[in-house]
Amino acid sequence: MNTPRKFRIRSPCSTANIGPGFDVLGISLSLYLTIDVEILKEADKDFEMTYSGEGSKDVPLTPEQNLITKTALYVLSANGISQLPKPLKIHVDNPIPLGRGLGSSGAAVVGGVLLGNALGQLGLSRDRLLDYCLMIERHPDNVAAALMGGFVASYLRELDPSAMQGVPASESLLNIALSQQVPQPPVGIGHYVRLNWAKEIKCIAIVPQFEVATAKARAVLPSHYERKDVVFNFQRLAVLTTALGQSPPDADLIYNAMQDKIHQPYRKTLIPGLPEVLSCITPEKHDGLLGICLSGAGPTILALATKNFDDIAKAAIDVFKKHGDFECQKCDPHPIYKPGTFEYNDSCDNVYLFCDPSTNTCNYKGCSNSDYIKDWDTKLRPIPVRCNSSSYCPDNNSKCLPLLPVGAQCDLQRDDECSGSNAICLNTTCFIKGAPLGGNCGADTTVYYSQDADENLIQQTIIRDNCTDGTYCLNSVCVMSKPLNSPCDQDRECLSGSCSNNGVCIQGPDVFHVIKPWLWGVLGTSVFVFVILVLGLLWILHRYQSKKEHAKIAKFFEDNEEFAKYAMLDDDNDSYQDDDSRANMNDSRTSVLFLTTPDYLKSQALSTSHKNPSSLSLHHPNTSTNRL
Repeated sequence: MNTPRKFRIRSPCSTANIGPGFDVLGISLSLYLTIDVEILKEADKDFEMTYSGEGSKDVPLTPEQNLITKTALYVLSANGISQLPKPLKIHVDNPIPLGRGLGSSGAAVVGGVLLGNALGQLGLSRDRLLDYCLMIERHPDNVAAALMGGFVASYLRELDPSAMQGVPASESLLNIALSQQVPQPPVGIGHYVRLNWAKEIKCIAIVPQFEVATAKARAVLPSHYERKDVVFNFQRLAVLTTALGQSPPDADLIYNAMQDKIHQPYRKTLIPGLPEVLSCITPEKHDGLLGICLSGAGPTILALATKNFDDIAKAAIDVFKKHGDFECQKCDPHPIYKPGTFEYNDSCDNVYLFCDPSTNTCNYKGCSNSDYIKDWDTKLRPIPVRCNSSSYCPDNNSKCLPLLPVGAQCDLQRDDECSGSNAICLNTTCFIKGAPLGGNCGADTTVYYSQDADENLIQQTIIRDNCTDGTYCLNSVCVMSKPLNSPCDQDRECLSGSCSNNGVCIQGPDVFHVIKPWLWGVLGTSVFVFVILVLGLLWILHRYQSKKEHAKIAKFFEDNEEFAKYAMLDDDNDSYQDDDSRANMNDSRTSVLFLTTPDYLKSQALSTSHKNPSSLSLHHPNTSTNRL
């Protein structure tokens, strides 16, 4: 019979690689997986397991499925014990984030090995316990640090094939141990050394709320490396292991020694923002920082520092937020509308993410209401697709959804989510506009804030309903609006559309006032008199211009008559000349043109004295110049 007893096992989380020390270096951290065990004398159940903390909803609680108890069964099976003692009660509390690069599986394996050793009272040494751990977790950096504590360097020994003969592969080892006895692990699988650690150095773990599977993180690594990259890491690894043990620590030395070309450059595609974190957070910008790197396979960031821990952590968090790297973090899906603007937000508080109500986690947005989203950087992530005319994108931008029928739930004041041009969203429910008197209706009240000239906030209230003009919504029914001086609570209750601060219907500033008949008469008379005055003025101007034109015409005819008279006088003078001269003159007269200028005012330039007839020269296109 088992002796009743209680005991507790603590297994720390760990960070591995530490920059250039890929699969070599590990540091145990002060965050512990705790296993409380109680072996009972008697109980209603042979086995009871409870679990709290990270992954509590997903972790199986049967001994054949849980990683901790399966590991313990493997240790017992290898030592000839086929089952757990009964009755047994186990409670596991796990604050270590899963799949974040903090050795959560390593802590579980170490805890399981310690549990099997304690339940079977095997008395295994630390080195032998490490052999059992390495049969399950074939990379020694995390389990060596968690089991031995502190700053540890470790490696796997190359075993002779005969030493592994009959030993199942790590993938199937635990399942085989459930049904049959398995051989003990070879002795001395892994070797380790605890390195010095300066007491001034503290570890900061910045943990994004999304997971990166270790298998996926290893799959992106190349199968071959260039020699210069391997040498680069070897050189820095040798310096780093010593530099971290020196006091006071040398920030410049440690920061440069934590650079890496073996794993971090290839994992940047899995962790957006990683290059910026590693390159921009430096000792020059952040006093107290010694070095920064990816913790294990990521996505956790490990920073080593001596002071200003919160400032360094905030700098890394800001980079993650900028790149939208808090996908899958836990969130509250209830909408948050900012006062004043009523801009939608949720607890993800990130332009790239929305809170998925089905899982209460942050995920990348899947649709958009426009081609532009404020603060969205298209270089980091393309803007989601716009929805077509038969669908809508909800406030949380999750994905395009079909338009909603009347009576369906819609987002606050999102009329476009309701199907049909006459639909309206009131108090998160779709209604039809223009409900008649006595019809079914809905109403919503929006309180927002504006600023006065002194920038003081003024509360404003808008109430909408779907009733026709002259009615308002009361208890989901459209009723008749109230006349002037009736008590009211809102503008819609009044026929005038204005409810005073005293709660009485009043004539609003925008109400149309009736114009009295005599005012219409004055207005009509004024318009008639104005038209008559304008027409009279136009007639006077017309008469004045007409007289001027008649004067010009009369002047024209007078000038022509005078010109003709002078021409007749010239003919009389020509009769006294001899026949030859007369003949020549007759010939020349055939080329004379009588011209007048188009400008009547200048027509006097054609008048000439008959005493000097040669003073006027005329040109004809068919003759040379002739004198009159």
